[in-house]
Amino acid sequence: MFHEKKSVVVSSEALISGFLERATQIDRPSTSPVAHSIPVAWHQIDSERQRTLNEHGNYWWKSSGQALAILLDNAGYSYAARLRILDFFARCIAPRLGIANEPGAERWKSFMTDDHNPIELSWDWHTGSQPPQIRFSIEPVGEEAGTAKDPRNELVAGEFVGVVLKDLPATNLQWFYHFKSYFGLGVGHHSPAGHQTQIFWAFDLGEKDLTGKAYFFPEYRARATRKTNVQVICEAIEAAPSCTSSELSALHTFQDFVREHAKVPLEMDMLAIDLVEPSQSRLKIYIRTRETSFESVREAMTLGGRLSNSNLDTGLQRLRHLWDSLFDQQGVPDNAPLPASKHRTGGILYNVEFRLGSKAPKVKIYMPVRHYAQNDWQIMNAVSDFMYPEQGGSSGSSQFNKRQTPLAFREAMCNIL
Repeated sequence: MFHEKKSVVVSSEALISGFLERATQIDRPSTSPVAHSIPVAWHQIDSERQRTLNEHGNYWWKSSGQALAILLDNAGYSYAARLRILDFFARCIAPRLGIANEPGAERWKSFMTDDHNPIELSWDWHTGSQPPQIRFSIEPVGEEAGTAKDPRNELVAGEFVGVVLKDLPATNLQWFYHFKSYFGLGVGHHSPAGHQTQIFWAFDLGEKDLTGKAYFFPEYRARATRKTNVQVICEAIEAAPSCTSSELSALHTFQDFVREHAKVPLEMDMLAIDLVEPSQSRLKIYIRTRETSFESVREAMTLGGRLSNSNLDTGLQRLRHLWDSLFDQQGVPDNAPLPASKHRTGGILYNVEFRLGSKAPKVKIYMPVRHYAQNDWQIMNAVSDFMYPEQGGSSGSSQFNKRQTPLAFREAMCNIL
């Protein structure tokens, strides 16, 4: 993910999900100095919680839980924070990711990742002196999801809300219940989007606390009401508690951009919110376009010229550098597309983010490494080369400086993969 404030998020869809079922073939040296090292914090929680998990929960704990532990360790979290986060994962998350991903298993086909694993981990480099942050996103999945007993994966949904409220009592669900109800119309029918996922959850893992987010899909209601996805999303926002037209200037700017692109429809994938007080929550509309030239990227990032400032201009220049490195596009004209991909998650995904009262939205791009980069090692090299100037060199002497460098992320990924 990239936006004009220089924050970089490396998603795990092509990287960390490889720990479970490799999406790409990694080409890395076999002499990694940290290979197969599992952090002590994971072993401590494992000794306390392993007997409380069944075979399926234990599978997710030993796969995704270990990957999470490695990222937390390399990102420089304190030992106390690592224990707290891993304990939350072992108790609340691992038992609710469905059956183990084993050969021949009839698993729920989650839309979370292209190989249907219901979890994605990410490493977020912040700006300035802030340390990196680890996050994860999930689709809660019941062990009988997709069977006659639970054909739409609904049995675990209510339980998971209770689990979150018990462990994270500061979670605000006012908007969650509004959007869940609004987008829930029509869920008894198959979604035209090619998947049956209804809600994603995500957690930003802070040193002292965890913050939840929720993601909703518009296709069910759009089909039931014979409206477009963007109409349904905008109407849902306009009907949300505390929303008034005067506070939705940023949404109106986005709507103007969508109307301008009516001849080349943008795919509206989902809407996300923070599970905090509505006045403080971000609203994030996820859009996908099948246009993959850098010219189309510039058009989307500026909302057709509606957004313009020096930070954005600088960010687009730096984004082109990262684009060239990730997709081997050096010297390629801006209007040249990336190689064609007809996959459901092909093209480029963006999110348009704003809060109530925002004058203008921010746009972020999700770099489509899953379909257009060569392999995991090439992705890590490109990200390291991109981040290195941000750090002013990697020779910092403090533990924090070491964790801020791309080497910490590279070390974690070599360990996982």
